Amino acid sequence: MYGFNVKYLKTSMLLLAALVGLVLAGTYLPRVVFFLVLCGAFLLTMTIAISRNAFTQTRDEDPQVATMPLRREKKFSVARPRRRRDPEELSPEATVSLAEERRMADIEDVFTALDRQLVGLVPVKKKVEEIASLLLVDRVRQRFGLQAPRPNLHMCFTGDPGTGKTTVALQMADLLRRLGYLEKGHLVHAMRDDLVGEFIGHTAPKTKRVLERAMGGVLFIDEAYYLFRPGDSKDYGQECIDILLQVMENDRDKLVVILAGYRDRMDVFFESNPGMSSRIAHHLDFAPYTLNELLAIGNAMLERSSYYLAPEAELAFRDYLTIRMEQPRFANARSVRNELERSRLRHAHRLAADLEASRSKDDLMRIEPADILASPLFATSALAAVDPRT
Repeated sequence: MYGFNVKYLKTSMLLLAALVGLVLAGTYLPRVVFFLVLCGAFLLTMTIAISRNAFTQTRDEDPQVATMPLRREKKFSVARPRRRRDPEELSPEATVSLAEERRMADIEDVFTALDRQLVGLVPVKKKVEEIASLLLVDRVRQRFGLQAPRPNLHMCFTGDPGTGKTTVALQMADLLRRLGYLEKGHLVHAMRDDLVGEFIGHTAPKTKRVLERAMGGVLFIDEAYYLFRPGDSKDYGQECIDILLQVMENDRDKLVVILAGYRDRMDVFFESNPGMSSRIAHHLDFAPYTLNELLAIGNAMLERSSYYLAPEAELAFRDYLTIRMEQPRFANARSVRNELERSRLRHAHRLAADLEASRSKDDLMRIEPADILASPLFATSALAAVDPRT
């Protein structure tokens, strides 16, 4: 009621002021001027009235305009992620072909790549097949409405350097993505320096950053036993392990962790961290390559680079591998690759020694025995045979 009185009081005061103004103007102004002022005031009043009426009608007709001053529009809108459609549930009487499910998952390329990239490793490849079969059957069970906990997919790869652990981890990430158990299927390679800090408060941020990068894929921790140093009281590795344990348990549907390293050292690591051991479901042991397997690996590497070993050079390379396998820090396929790179270097230097000579395509591809026998390893081995103290 008070608002109503104030509203009309203001109108009355305006009218009274206008009346007083007109009286004064009529008293002191000439008639012509007074008439012009009166006409101007009338026209101004009519214009204001018509404008207010039009604005009021517009507000009444468009509710969006009426509420515009009271509502703040959002400049950006975040679209809700589309929910993945679950496969159609099958009736209990239905039948399913696992071969068809395997083709639908498109995982044959993974096993083809493993066979093409890795020589030997039959037990490892069999284990990968077993894991794929488990997940394939799990997918089919879900289509029949058979519910079961998500399989634990954290793994441990043990073996010497250069035995294909990283290659298998990459293919495993791709396999899990194709079967629908990982969103992205990428691999993040990490070591102790990537995870453990050097002072208080440094480890947790480093570890969490690596975990964020790996979410949706595989976190491959090489030489994982270095995460924990029991003899160092100022070591912060245990903090990293505690964070990993929590994520491996709570986010195992978003991340797969693969620990890798020498078998004996990984055994000690698991004994010191039983919580980590209990979260690892699959252990894959990568056995050292045999001499014939290493030679096959070398030939495959050369073929991919459009090189090949002459028959005598292949015998020389076999002798090289026989000696190198008995030496410390032998790294299987890595050592093969490194020596072949050095052989290519000697091959190129040999050809370039005579710049005027004409070279055929085969000359540019063929590794000769001299390119292998020039390795210092043969000289060192011969010297050791003469004097065992060297």
